[in-house]
Amino acid sequence: MERQFAMTTAGLAELIDALEPLATQLLEAANKQERSSFIELYRRHEGYTQQLLRRLEAGERQRLSEPQRETLRRVLALRGQIQQRIAGWAEQVKGELRALSQSSKLNRQYK
Repeated sequence: MERQFAMTTAGLAELIDALEPLATQLLEAANKQERSSFIELYRRHEGYTQQLLRRLEAGERQRLSEPQRETLRRVLALRGQIQQRIAGWAEQVKGELRALSQSSKLNRQYK
């Protein structure tokens, strides 16, 4: 179960501070294609992101300091890189599945 952060300004700061290293780890796992660690990190990251979005939509964005806003910008940039890596990973898997399918068809034809 994901960690719940206090509904205080300090809790919001902790949440934002937790997102950046988590996003960095997630990107590293995606780059290495470490599926099991990627899945766990992705779940945590998405859970934290959902908490953050709920809080920002509830009006807490006015409480953000400039350093917190900068951290969020970095997290969003990392998130974009993660999404690009996931898209590349998906294309690679699709290519491998196509190759397997073609190989399977050839095997059936020449048996």
